[in-house]
Amino acid sequence: MQQSQSVPYLIVAPVGQHSPVVLSSPHSGRLYPEDLLAQLRVTAEQLRPLEDGPIDELVVRGCAAGATLIAATYPRAVVDLNREASELDPEALLDPAAAPDLRLTVKARAGLGIVPTRLMGEPIYRERLTVAELERRLAEVYEPYHAELAGLVRERRQRFGAAFVLDCHSMPTVQPPLRDEAPVDVALGDRFGRSCHPRLVEVAERFLAAAGLKVARNRPYAGGHITEHYGRPLQGSHALQLELRRSLFMDEASHEPHAGFAWLQELLGELVRLLTETVLELAHHVPRPVPAPVRICGIGSGRALRMA
Repeated sequence: MQQSQSVPYLIVAPVGQHSPVVLSSPHSGRLYPEDLLAQLRVTAEQLRPLEDGPIDELVVRGCAAGATLIAATYPRAVVDLNREASELDPEALLDPAAAPDLRLTVKARAGLGIVPTRLMGEPIYRERLTVAELERRLAEVYEPYHAELAGLVRERRQRFGAAFVLDCHSMPTVQPPLRDEAPVDVALGDRFGRSCHPRLVEVAERFLAAAGLKVARNRPYAGGHITEHYGRPLQGSHALQLELRRSLFMDEASHEPHAGFAWLQELLGELVRLLTETVLELAHHVPRPVPAPVRICGIGSGRALRMA
């Protein structure tokens, strides 16, 4: 990928008092570089299933409770920010010998590694990628995002004694095995209890269930690389993956938000407020008042982080 003037992430800072909460939206980017499109055998529209939709806009109300939001600019098709940098099938590369440390995981074998190479079993690219191309994407997109996220976590641990990353995603409607069972609305992934304090999961689960949503823990998703990497509860760094059923807030075919968007946006803003109070209590801090409306940083328009 050629050097672009577009930054690989955007930041929405809180107004007033900061909190220990960081909102991560790694799959909401919509900026498809021209050189990427030239390499594809499919259109950008066909890659929409890889996108999470406007999750960044959905959770931005949490910034009014002191959280900071980091949102990807580029789509998952460029590089998957929720994978380990070495997670790729060597068969996807033209010169795999130049990258001897690749990890062939289940996801990578399915073509959904650090750079997605297959969708629904079909190849995405006209030709196999080179190691130089992979390294360029890592240097220009992946590494800056994670450097910024790591810095946000580090600063909050130093300031508050604890940090909490809520990694925000959407999932397609997953039909349950039993006909009379409702689909899961929200999946909370804490790596089976390893990535955050159990009280944080309990607060989220109880609040979302009280709103009438069907909540599941660690199914169908238990958390990806971000949750695993930044979730170090014994070191005061907590991480939880939040997966929202797409049909709750948008049309799954067109990815356009519908009437449920505003309701869910308000609900998630309140969720972040409750999680903020919980993290502060866990870090032996007294919860502070919720600040006034959010200020959008780095955006010229009035819409929150709407990608090109």
